[in-house]
Amino acid sequence: MRTERWDLVLPVKGGVGAKSRLGPAGAARVELARAIALDCVAAVTGCAVVTRAVVVTLDVEVRREALALGAVVVPESRPGAGLLAAVRDGLAACTTGPAGVLLADLPALRPDDLALALAACGRALGDGARAVVVPDAEASGSVLLAGAAADLLQPAFGPGSALAHEAGGARRLELELPGLRRDVDTPAELAAAESLGVGPRTAEVLRRWRPAPA
Repeated sequence: MRTERWDLVLPVKGGVGAKSRLGPAGAARVELARAIALDCVAAVTGCAVVTRAVVVTLDVEVRREALALGAVVVPESRPGAGLLAAVRDGLAACTTGPAGVLLADLPALRPDDLALALAACGRALGDGARAVVVPDAEASGSVLLAGAAADLLQPAFGPGSALAHEAGGARRLELELPGLRRDVDTPAELAAAESLGVGPRTAEVLRRWRPAPA
């Protein structure tokens, strides 16, 4: 199976509740969460093997900048219904062919690393995998879920999602791609992403505001 071009869904919840574990509520934390998401969108739209980046959001600023980056933006059909509902909205907007879901909290993601990951997913799918899940750095959550078509994916994002995706038939790929696997929810995880090199939007916000360590 050749999986050369992909549709990727990126849910971006945004708003005052975004990344609540990074620090106290306020405009700075909202700005940081938005910067992380947009750096991730930029990495996806800059990846040569991604045909369409489908961003699902109600955040007006994310919508504006994602469109400028070349993404397709769709609104949440059920605002407040949670992450999985947003993921399904994105999958419904995918075209035919291989598709994946990438959580937009990977500020150290690079286009070339994403291309390597999608190539590995394509090989696994060609080898008979029903779907593929790439776990986060802690090996418990999921940063990427991929399949031969959007309607074949069974998203189960949330605590312990890597095991949940495996239970749903996805093959786990423990890829040596730290920038892909370093999702960010806490100040310690953000520091780890910084050590890998975060994108320009995240770096700019961190020059002005930095979450206090837990």
